Amino acid sequence: MEKTVNVQTTGRYQIIGDLSKSTRGIWFVFHGYGMRSEDFVKSFECIEDEQTVIVAPEGLHRFYSKSTRGSVAANWMTKELRESDISNNVIYLNTIWEDLLTQGMPEAVKLGVLGFSQGGPTSMRWASQMNRDVNEMVIWGSDLPLDVVDDIHKLKKVNQSNLKIMVGSDDQYISSERVDELIMEMHGKGVDFDFHTFEGKHELHEDSIRYFHARLMDEKTEY
Repeated sequence: MEKTVNVQTTGRYQIIGDLSKSTRGIWFVFHGYGMRSEDFVKSFECIEDEQTVIVAPEGLHRFYSKSTRGSVAANWMTKELRESDISNNVIYLNTIWEDLLTQGMPEAVKLGVLGFSQGGPTSMRWASQMNRDVNEMVIWGSDLPLDVVDDIHKLKKVNQSNLKIMVGSDDQYISSERVDELIMEMHGKGVDFDFHTFEGKHELHEDSIRYFHARLMDEKTEY
């Protein structure tokens, strides 16, 4: 017979920028499978300025990415104890949010949420339960979690968050046929989103990051 117990654990996150009364925008960015937040957050240095803060939480599941030694990577969850991991991730991310508030983050700051690859579903699950506005949401190279989309209350939150779905033109994990299926499926479920693409693979794209950030900050930009 298998049983489970609740334990206290420690998570970590990376932050770029200084929280202050002048902070206008904050991005929560979620890495993909087998990545580290320390490396992932560097892709967002292109939008760093005195009014912007970027926060990159790291998945609570860490492992050696090659054999049993060397570089350590992280992921958000597996198929084992899935529901527990979903719940634990939300609690963990809410704790980071509360920690930032104690560091002087203005409560009215504009919030952008970007989830890449495996980080996409985790980011949307967290954003959909928040009791404040999410001003921009980007799901990049990922499916959308049906447990959010099929929940009328969470779907309403998503549809108020300026959702963007982003997939590279040559994404090796998401075929063009799967993109078409995803668009039709999400429209059929009542998801309100804009679809974006760029010339590239399963990777981030600096110009697109700049564009989404400009949208968050209400700045005019061409894309």
